Amino acid sequence: MSWYVVAIDQGTTSTRAIAYDDQLNAKASYQVAHKQVTPSPGWLQHDPKEIWGNVETCLKECVGALGEGAVFKGIGITNQRETVVVWDKETGEPLYDAVVWCDLRSQEVVDRIEKKIGGKDSLRHKTGLPCSPYFSAFKIMWLIENVPAIKQALEANTAIIGTIDTYLLWKLTKRHCISVCNASRTFLMDINTRQWDDELLDIFGVPKSALPTIVTNTDNLGVATCTALEGTPVTSMIGDQHAATVGQLCYNIGETKNTYGTGCFLLMNIGKEPKPSTHGLLTTICYQIKGEEPYYAFEGSVVQAGMLITWLKENMEILSNVAEVETLAAQVEDTGGVVIVPAFSGLFAPHWKEEARGVICGLTMYTRKPHICRAALTSIAMQTVDVIKAMELDSGIKTTTLKVDGGMTVNKVLMQLQADLASLTVSVPADKETTARGAAICAAIGAGCYGSLQEVKDIITANDPPPTTFSPSMPEKVIKDNRIKWDKAIERSCNWVELDEQEQ
Repeated sequence: MSWYVVAIDQGTTSTRAIAYDDQLNAKASYQVAHKQVTPSPGWLQHDPKEIWGNVETCLKECVGALGEGAVFKGIGITNQRETVVVWDKETGEPLYDAVVWCDLRSQEVVDRIEKKIGGKDSLRHKTGLPCSPYFSAFKIMWLIENVPAIKQALEANTAIIGTIDTYLLWKLTKRHCISVCNASRTFLMDINTRQWDDELLDIFGVPKSALPTIVTNTDNLGVATCTALEGTPVTSMIGDQHAATVGQLCYNIGETKNTYGTGCFLLMNIGKEPKPSTHGLLTTICYQIKGEEPYYAFEGSVVQAGMLITWLKENMEILSNVAEVETLAAQVEDTGGVVIVPAFSGLFAPHWKEEARGVICGLTMYTRKPHICRAALTSIAMQTVDVIKAMELDSGIKTTTLKVDGGMTVNKVLMQLQADLASLTVSVPADKETTARGAAICAAIGAGCYGSLQEVKDIITANDPPPTTFSPSMPEKVIKDNRIKWDKAIERSCNWVELDEQEQ
């Protein structure tokens, strides 16, 4: 009998549900966007109740599209990772909006912690991470210090904490768990032991009793008691970028994927031993199948990718729709000397410059809208190049093929620029929604439908159409010129916040 698994893909800008059949082909989907709440510069919040309502809607529409009699074996949850929610453990009522992964409000907390522990990288041996507002612990500490209701509830042991996967699981099953991938993004878990670390909890003042149980990516996490999938077990939780790595079949050491979404996220599988980065990357859990040792990854996170194109449309009103960026960029052969560094929330990997801000350099009277659009796409490609080079230095592995996914991979100009500027082959799969597919793979394994990732890889390899590839063709001199201009622009974007403060 045929069956389905359903992936809940809860992202930064929207939520979707996608149903996959027993050959891991997408058969039904539904998507709903949610509001982006920006109460202050650098702040970004989401309403957890709105997100949950959207999950309910997506599941209803997705399941309904399959008709009566469909058999569902499992639910997989994949999510925006570092985003934090605190809620009442009896009523489920959120005590504050979810503080989103790219929110900068906790920078002052970061500064204090760095002084306390002796520097940005002092705890990398445990966390695999540098101190940054990016990671959950700094957001949690800010919430404890600035939202009285949260401080009081934690002291009274009436509140619990989690990332979005934790919150959605609790709403579905009343289980309080977090995937090992997402736990590795909190700055509270020791990536060597894969347990909450008492020293880290003490530094941030986070009570262990309020934290979820850490689970693998294929654990059975209870049966849904609500939604259109009531009675279906939740058999996987996995962070979005880790899910994309699974969906891209990156199961061998050195295999690398990049997801082009709101941001860009590169992960390279580095095997079963965590390795420290000395070139500005993160060491993170890649994935863990129940009963097996985890695989680790180097990761480079770029904040602004698709969000830069949205900024051109919404804020600057340069575009009538986001797809127009490709049409305009294709009208010119180069950027006319224009370079954009979209450091709206600082620079992440491999630079880690929270005080950086966005700049546009090289403007002349010759500059037209197509040059700006091509410069925007070039900036996304160059940010990726910076991370690839750091990965090669840390791993000692030369990247020759980059597996890519996400909404922006439909942009052929961007994909060719990426191949050219990184001097490698870019491989675009037929199914670009690899994040949801990765969650579905883990859910199917967790439900016992498949025995291993290798079995899944054999099925997908046999059934999927071949990927579309882009090969490098840009002259070396042009690549070098882009590199020189990009490095100059990066330098100019740095220390911007400090310069502002000095001028004031």
